[in-house]
Amino acid sequence: MVVIGYGAVRKQDLTGAVVSLKADDMTTGAAVTSAASMLQGRAAGVEVSANDGEPGQGMNILIRGTTSISNSNQPLYVVDGFPLAAGVSISPEDIESIDILKDASASAIYGSRGSSGVVLITTKKGKTGKTEISLDGYTGLQSITGTVDYLDWKDNARIVNEQYAQGPNDGQPWYNAADLALNNNTNWIDATTRDAKINNFTLRASGGDNLSHFSMSANYFLQEGLFLNSQFERTSVRLNTDRKFGEKTKVGMNIYVSRISSDALDKRPGSRTTSPLYASLGASPGRAAYNADGTLASTSFSRDTRPFVNPIGHFTERTNDYSEWRTYSNIFVDHNILDNLVARVNAGFDNTSGNSAEFQPAPYSILSTDDYALISENKSTSYLIEGTLNYSMDISDKQSFSVLAGASTQYDQFTSFRADGSVFPTDKTLYNNIGSAKNQTIGSFKSDERIISFFGRANYNFGEKYLISATLRADGASKFGKNNKWGSFPSVSAAWRITEEDFLSASNVISDLKARVSYGVTGNNNFSPYTSLERVGTGKTITFDGNSSSVGLGTSGEFAPNPDLKWETTKMLNFGLDFGLFSNKLFGSLEIYSSNTEDLIIDKPISSPSTGFSIIRSNVGTIHNKGVELTLGGRVVNSSSFKWSVSANFSTNDNEITELDGENPIVLAIARQPYGEIGEHAYRQLITGGRMGDFFGYTYRGVLQPGETYTPQPNTVAAGSALYEDINEDGIIDNKDRSVIGNANPDFIWGFNNHLEFKGFYFDLFWQGIVGNDVFNFKAIAADQTLSVRAADRYSPSNPKGTRPGVDYFANEYGSYVNTEFIEDGSYVRLKNIALGYNFNLDQLKWISNLHLYIQGQNLLTITDYTGFDPESSFNYSGSQSSVNRGVDDYGFPNYKTYTAGLKVTF
Repeated sequence: MVVIGYGAVRKQDLTGAVVSLKADDMTTGAAVTSAASMLQGRAAGVEVSANDGEPGQGMNILIRGTTSISNSNQPLYVVDGFPLAAGVSISPEDIESIDILKDASASAIYGSRGSSGVVLITTKKGKTGKTEISLDGYTGLQSITGTVDYLDWKDNARIVNEQYAQGPNDGQPWYNAADLALNNNTNWIDATTRDAKINNFTLRASGGDNLSHFSMSANYFLQEGLFLNSQFERTSVRLNTDRKFGEKTKVGMNIYVSRISSDALDKRPGSRTTSPLYASLGASPGRAAYNADGTLASTSFSRDTRPFVNPIGHFTERTNDYSEWRTYSNIFVDHNILDNLVARVNAGFDNTSGNSAEFQPAPYSILSTDDYALISENKSTSYLIEGTLNYSMDISDKQSFSVLAGASTQYDQFTSFRADGSVFPTDKTLYNNIGSAKNQTIGSFKSDERIISFFGRANYNFGEKYLISATLRADGASKFGKNNKWGSFPSVSAAWRITEEDFLSASNVISDLKARVSYGVTGNNNFSPYTSLERVGTGKTITFDGNSSSVGLGTSGEFAPNPDLKWETTKMLNFGLDFGLFSNKLFGSLEIYSSNTEDLIIDKPISSPSTGFSIIRSNVGTIHNKGVELTLGGRVVNSSSFKWSVSANFSTNDNEITELDGENPIVLAIARQPYGEIGEHAYRQLITGGRMGDFFGYTYRGVLQPGETYTPQPNTVAAGSALYEDINEDGIIDNKDRSVIGNANPDFIWGFNNHLEFKGFYFDLFWQGIVGNDVFNFKAIAADQTLSVRAADRYSPSNPKGTRPGVDYFANEYGSYVNTEFIEDGSYVRLKNIALGYNFNLDQLKWISNLHLYIQGQNLLTITDYTGFDPESSFNYSGSQSSVNRGVDDYGFPNYKTYTAGLKVTF
């Protein structure tokens, strides 16, 4: 059976594009940390990437491309029938199956929340039979996936002195003889990273009889970070139970409770220069890590204007504690009103409470000079109640139909509080006495939203050959403009099981063949509430009588109200073909789809200041996505002693911005200062005919040679200056010479798995990769000046053939660091998982039913031309982590190589 929204169907009866994965398909021997990580490379059309390698960080899932500019492109997660407003937090060992609704006909049953796809997670339930107790655990080590080659102290110092001699200065080198005599050569990446532990243990008991079933589990997960003083710890318990009352009624309950604690690293938006990784990658190898007595060193150079802050202290001397409690639970009642009419009531809640507490002593403070402390608390609560009626009937021997009707309402509330301070009389109290700080600020926030829905679905089956399904959902949401509170989301799909026809029923080659077509409409309402309303703020000047004024609460003067704001709408057409050959020894599916997402939401500047507002959140345009997905599987060998099965998937997605409100480009993202006094520059913008994920910047063409002039840059006189291409050929380099210089979206993604069994042994080899995506290697802008091996290719009088600038380093008046030199090919092939295990034959033991041991490795090999740590990493200190910032490696933490050994025993 395949789980779909508000029900389940046989796989052969599916009419939409749905991927169904069982736990064993995703986790055999793998140290997966989240539900999202289980999916990477496993499903066609589902792109999964790690935004950041910091322990406990979530994964980014993109189903069939980007469909929104400002809103989240993350799918809706539904766990055991409960849509989780705050994302999914679940132990992977609790998961029985994951079903992904990819096309609009399948996800339209979730209406205004379905345009980015829906991930349905079913957790493990008890089964009728003997009670089983199992213990599953693994332990291992993790190490950094890639390396960045850095110069040693001697070469670094030489390049710095050459660079300084080329620019305006007092004629003296940066490093004098005393500096050069220092006998240090510190690799700061090695000094601030470690081999990190990972442990995971799950204890489970399950069973049941003819009346009741239960499954309960307890999980403990610990993952140290690669960087010092960082780790993530999760403890969780789950109880799933159901019981029959009489012949017609069944009552069930699912409860999940988890506690998370972590030692996080400071990656505050806009604070790149105070981040630990920035400090680690930017420190000179000529400075020592430790003194002879083991204390942190603070090596000084002759031209230092302030004390050196040891990068190790950024990790070890600061405190950044986070703790979170989460509980979600639902209870359902099924009642057979008639033999073929079932009523269900499902009610539940999801409550998350997180607390952050930071203390940064003066040398490592975001304020640079003063102690800094912060405490904050965030709470989110969601309540759901829904009811459905499901009626099914056989009209005749060949015809059957079923009808689903339902209604639901969900209420979400979010509250937050924070207090911070600086300049403390003592650092002994850490963050526990902010009231003693000389400078203090406090803030609080609250929001709530509600969605009310009515939905229905009808299925018709004629002769097991012809299948038709239609759905309709109407959603009313509080967060939209008063003129567009309600939206309707219909879909229709049909399938033809060709192998049931007489002309194919006796075929020895084609064992299964089904053609599908579907069309549906879904929405995206995943953004903050109140954005359609006029906002208020503090510190506003208010006039009460026309003469006098006071400062208080008033109109913010920034966001204009928009009573017409509505959800983004995706309309998708999908063609599918499911097939099986040679008694299903080879099987697969092919999907071809095309979608248009209309009424894209963005914060648009207001051209006329006379309105009193500067921004309005509005619906501005359309994105078109189209793609092809291919899934293949096969049993190469299937004998009693040896089995070999393979599976593969391949998918493409192309997108285009087909319409915008107005002709002017819309700037989406601006990179913060990469270092020093270098200014900020835009690198993403929307233009009609462009693509989501485009990088927009200058084309680098080399360096100015001695005696050479370059007409489009008349003021460029120093040899070694950066030169840029005159794209529009108007004889001058300016903003008009920026163009599309790359795109973060891949041309295609793929996964390939081999599974072999020989007697008690099994072996898994899983490869995964993406091709054709570009990465903005932002951290190279600083590192390549003087520290990385690429710095050795800088132009200088002693290196006249250098291809990289030697004077202004991509920061002159004609261009910027947003240029082709820092846009790199992010394609990679990765050995995602390799596992070897053994299942013991325990037929002679009555008290143990299963025992298996395994060893495994993840991310052990990555083949890529990318020069950063990891082409998969995507993090941006601009302050926004939305889809427009994907493909930016802005001092994000790299991913891990993982080596583990595990044991699973069932009693």
